[in-house]
Amino acid sequence: MHYYSHRGRRAHPITLWHRIFSGFLVPFIILVIAALVAGGATLAPTYTLETGTLIAALAASMVRLLVAYLISLAIGVPLGFIAEGNRKLEALLLPVYDVLESIPVLAFFPIVILFFVRSGSLEGAALFILVFSMVWNIAFSTIGGLKVIPRDVISAGKVFGLSRMRRLFQVELPALFPILVTGSILALADGWNIVIVAEALHAYAPASANAGDLFGIGSILVTAGAHGDNTTLIYALLILVAVIALINVFLWQPLLARAERYKFE
Repeated sequence: MHYYSHRGRRAHPITLWHRIFSGFLVPFIILVIAALVAGGATLAPTYTLETGTLIAALAASMVRLLVAYLISLAIGVPLGFIAEGNRKLEALLLPVYDVLESIPVLAFFPIVILFFVRSGSLEGAALFILVFSMVWNIAFSTIGGLKVIPRDVISAGKVFGLSRMRRLFQVELPALFPILVTGSILALADGWNIVIVAEALHAYAPASANAGDLFGIGSILVTAGAHGDNTTLIYALLILVAVIALINVFLWQPLLARAERYKFE
């Protein structure tokens, strides 16, 4: 496996061992040392929650994030195409997108929770807040990616008689692949950051909402921290960081290397 330069040439060889060591083992070892220091140099062998429960909670959070990411992709890419397709629309929509992206999620989260609690859908509240935090990375990545596609490439598609849909799927979307990979990494990073808020609903909902928590690693982290359960907190963090690091090593790094093939010189 190799990393590639921005022009697609092999910049420096990176073996699988190097990728695992730098992308997984080093962050994991650092976190273990920090956990040992924070826990008084020992990690108790007993659990408030069993390991299987922590893994199941992480799996639930990952499914929640995956659904939110797919929704963000389905919304963000069209938003990018709409804004970039017309100069007047772009001048109007870009400031709107920018303002919406800048709004702190927690500023209106209690209102969102009240709406979804009254509708009987806590999952809806979590998905809404995750999508809202992720979709703008996809939208702005799409806009930026469309701007770097050479005009003569688009014109060539028209010359060869490609329909609008064929140009979309054979020219524009493949050209967007590199920037969408980067945007997806940023979007899911925001998702991991906000999943604690999205799952620990009781901590952010108005008292009148009587909102419960969703089962997931985020709510476990909040609950463990609130009750001073350092053992559960530390093990949950270790599992979380391990999985995120493995995703980086075995998903994002290969996709970033593959994306270089779709970049224009």
